[in-house]
Amino acid sequence: MNSLLSYACAAGLAVCALPSCIAQSPWNGTWKENAAKSKLTGDTITYTSKGDGAFHYTNGATVEYDFACDGKPHPTIADRTVTCTGSAADGYDFTYMAHGVVLSKSRRTFSPNGAMMMIHGTATRPDSTSFDYDETYKRLSGGKDLAGKWLDVKDKSGSDNVMVMSIKGDMLHIDEPAYKEVIDAKLDGSDGTATGPTVPPGAGLSYKAENPTKIHFAFRLDGKVISEGTYTLNPDGKSYTEEVWVPGKESEKATILFEKQ
Repeated sequence: MNSLLSYACAAGLAVCALPSCIAQSPWNGTWKENAAKSKLTGDTITYTSKGDGAFHYTNGATVEYDFACDGKPHPTIADRTVTCTGSAADGYDFTYMAHGVVLSKSRRTFSPNGAMMMIHGTATRPDSTSFDYDETYKRLSGGKDLAGKWLDVKDKSGSDNVMVMSIKGDMLHIDEPAYKEVIDAKLDGSDGTATGPTVPPGAGLSYKAENPTKIHFAFRLDGKVISEGTYTLNPDGKSYTEEVWVPGKESEKATILFEKQ
């Protein structure tokens, strides 16, 4: 969930008391994702055929839904829908939308033996900018079509997301200009607020300062944790590492590097 997060705190402040450390926060500033130094692979997903071009999708823990490759929008989570057309032989085209607005479009094709699935897509942000992404999945089960369990083995994104963060006292404020998204939360693990055109209804975010250099976060939908992770400042104080995972699948976590601008 590239658009709902980010941050850090200086290692040199580890000796100070947590409230005063965060009040001085070197986390304040603008941070930019370095996709080339990030690791987004290692997650698994499963498509199960339901016959007549219909499938069941699951990430194996927190998200699952049914859809069909019939050119019609099908609900996924919250206000999101997916529309699928095509076939395994010719390739599948997917369009993801939120309340009628296109979030991304992608095309799935398969290697001749069906062992690999290649995805090329374009995501559009609320500020009208867009970026391309490419993913390659290795088949772990199934035949030659979409149905089966897949492992993400290659992920390249041109998103280079930018976050602006400030901490005053025990309050965290995050602004993501490209997504027109604003987050305000206490650093005590209680629910904060998130506003923006792509924030789904029922969304909840919480942040908890575990120590002066580490913050834990959780993203919820209707009270259910969909994903969680941590922000940890690196020793140079000029970058931080975000780790994010799906509950129950911690071994498949993604690692994203942000650098201070």
